[in-house]
Amino acid sequence: MDGTVQTPTGTVPRVAAHPSVNGNGAARHLHDEWLEEYEAGVFMKLKDLGDGTRELMRVRFSKTRFGEHQAENWWKENREKVYERYNVRTSQRASSAASTHSA
Repeated sequence: MDGTVQTPTGTVPRVAAHPSVNGNGAARHLHDEWLEEYEAGVFMKLKDLGDGTRELMRVRFSKTRFGEHQAENWWKENREKVYERYNVRTSQRASSAASTHSA
C-alpha cells in the first residue's frame, strides 16, 4: 500500500486514525491531536507536543448533562486533575489559572 486513497476526484494522501482506549472511555486520534471523553459528558481535545507534554485545545460539555454554571463549576473543581492526567504543558496551566481568577 502506498499511503494514498483513490477518490472520484483523484488520489489523496491516506490519513490514519489511531484509536486508543483509556480507563474512562475511548479516544479518537488523528495524527498528534485527539478527542477524548474524560467522563460522561466532558470531552477534551488534546494535542501531543512531541516533548512528553500536551496542549489542551478545547474542553466541551454535553448540554444534556451540564448547564452553563454546572460546566463552569466542574472546570473549577477538576481543572488541575485534568492537567495532571494529561500532562498539560506548564505555561498553559498558568495562563488558564490567571484567566479564571480575572473573570
